[in-house]
Amino acid sequence: MALNIKPYNGYIPVMLCIGMYLAGVSCDNDNGNDIAGPIEDMSFQTDVAPIFSGSCGGAGCHVGSSQSGVNLTSYQQVMNSSGQQYGRPIVQPGEPGDSPLVDKIGPEPEYGQRMPMGRAPLNNSQIQVIRVWIEEGAINN
Repeated sequence: MALNIKPYNGYIPVMLCIGMYLAGVSCDNDNGNDIAGPIEDMSFQTDVAPIFSGSCGGAGCHVGSSQSGVNLTSYQQVMNSSGQQYGRPIVQPGEPGDSPLVDKIGPEPEYGQRMPMGRAPLNNSQIQVIRVWIEEGAINN
């Protein structure tokens, strides 16, 4: 006696839904500045400095001049900056959660306004790059 079993084609919509879900969670509507894959080995010159020069420069800002004790023009100036509001260095190597720089670019800083002032906030990927660089020791590489 042969069984007459018809193939079930209902798996196609299920697979399409799963594929669409996975595509959606892998994309982030963050202005196209997402970082693919794990973040590690951040470079100050390649990864961090371009964020500063693109978002923190201009009249009354932190690239090319010092404002409120903060200058983001070069590695040495970043590491020697001490935010007036915080009264300590803006970067605490290995401690992004204790670094005033990370606090000021976050949504609700402890002191004053979120940076960059008068511009769109850094996106999540840019903030993550800075956090990881600090977590990795904020080295000049």
